[in-house]
Amino acid sequence: MKSVVVSRHALLPAQEQALRELGAEVVETCAQYDPDADNPRWKAQGVEAIFTVALPPSLLARLSEAFRVFTFDMESVGMAHDEEEAKAWCAQAPQTRSYLPAREGSLRLLEFRGVSELKIQIQTTRVWEV
Repeated sequence: MKSVVVSRHALLPAQEQALRELGAEVVETCAQYDPDADNPRWKAQGVEAIFTVALPPSLLARLSEAFRVFTFDMESVGMAHDEEEAKAWCAQAPQTRSYLPAREGSLRLLEFRGVSELKIQIQTTRVWEV
């Protein structure tokens, strides 16, 4: 299936393997998603699926209206105090491990666990009325 990866980060080897085994033919990788520009362009290219790590719910909803949406499930497993510690931890399992700067000034340790397909259902409840 023709696919797009929306991510600001390079894919881990295990994520690339997952794409291959799921039959995803990646035709584009981009760091940001603009539904008004990207949806029509991707539809015209025959894109069927989008793979991402994290997007706001409103953007995921827009994506799911037009494509199958899959997420790379990244589990936060702790924090490293410095880059040397983070790199050493990643070196133990480079296929599945990564790290990112955290707001606290340390580094968040992440481990890739799998791929999930999202099924988004939006339900509204009126909470105020004129």
